[in-house]
Amino acid sequence: MTPSVLSNLFPAWPVSVDPLAMGALALVLAAVCGELVFRFLRLPRITGYSLAGLVAGPSLLGWIGADVGVGGVRLLIDLSLALLLFELGVRVNLRWFRHNPMILASSVAEAALAFVAVFLVVTLLGYQLEIALVVATVSMTTSPAVVMRVAGELRARGQVTDRLLVMTALNVVYAVIVANLVLGYIHRSYGGDWLAALLHPLYQLGGSALVALLLAKVFQVLRRHFDPQQEQASLLLFALLMLTMALLQTLKLPALLAPLLAGILVKHADPRPHLWPRHFGSVGGVLVILLFVMTGAALTWQHLFAGGLVALALIAVRSGGKLLGVLAFGRWSGITLRQSLALGLALSPLSGVAFVLTADIGRLYPALNAELGGIVLSMIAILELLGPVIVQQSLAWAGESRPQGNAEGGEKHDA
Repeated sequence: MTPSVLSNLFPAWPVSVDPLAMGALALVLAAVCGELVFRFLRLPRITGYSLAGLVAGPSLLGWIGADVGVGGVRLLIDLSLALLLFELGVRVNLRWFRHNPMILASSVAEAALAFVAVFLVVTLLGYQLEIALVVATVSMTTSPAVVMRVAGELRARGQVTDRLLVMTALNVVYAVIVANLVLGYIHRSYGGDWLAALLHPLYQLGGSALVALLLAKVFQVLRRHFDPQQEQASLLLFALLMLTMALLQTLKLPALLAPLLAGILVKHADPRPHLWPRHFGSVGGVLVILLFVMTGAALTWQHLFAGGLVALALIAVRSGGKLLGVLAFGRWSGITLRQSLALGLALSPLSGVAFVLTADIGRLYPALNAELGGIVLSMIAILELLGPVIVQQSLAWAGESRPQGNAEGGEKHDA
């Protein structure tokens, strides 16, 4: 038997491990870390998921490569966020703002103050205007994944939880809109192209709105013909969101806005409580673990060393802006000082949405990548670990957590 035949029959030496196997090991590590921090430290599981991603990433074990955010991995991140954002949108009842406009005023105030505070600090530190605008825009967001998973894990119910979910959704809307306006400015600043500066943001926002309307209409038709508690409904919803992500990618539209707006449109068309597919809990849970592992793996110790001190300063002023915005309208919107403090603190998490917004702008303008990565990824690294704990403690302090049990898909959404 010739050596060439032998080489086809037996593995080469040293044995090379398939990247898929390393990814599977990272998921096992995430599941174990999540359960350990939950059982023994009484911390949210997603803190363990992020920690596992950081350990499995290129900074330590190297089970996940440094190319997180590209190719199929980025598609998984986008799909995970799409699922979370669509579900979050279904919890947003626009009629609430008509009955209590101070909630909307509070949301606008906390996002605007966070933007202004971060923009001023980044500018004072000597960074260029484009960097300051992007970091300030990203700072408006609150992580939907962290808020929804921690609230679900605690089975939280009440005024603070409802407002937290709604403000989280609105923060994503604000950030995506402002990010496209900032991108238009960067087109003009870097390329001197007024046409791109005007038309690209309009295309991005208008195209996202049209895709959202299409997704909402198709979902409403499917829901009339399928029981949400059946397995087929879960499969259809999953496939529908996959097709939506493929369409957005083909049309070069942002992945964040369309699924969130679609969920809001579904809720507005039918304000009754919605049933989330029961079988969707397992699929959604795996994708959320993937989301936190992948974003955790994208963070490196180099990012922390490069922008750690700046990130801490920005986290402080961002949190202060959000807290002040909520406190300014808390009493007028019908909540107590304690509830306002809990809500303002619970808006702290920063994660996948910030990662995607920064990555998309950095992909178009690589010259901004180094400074953006040093600042934003450092903020994400810190708040991916601390954010879930802050939300957990805030909801508990507000008296809205019921940790005995596990929130699964199929429960009613009453927002």
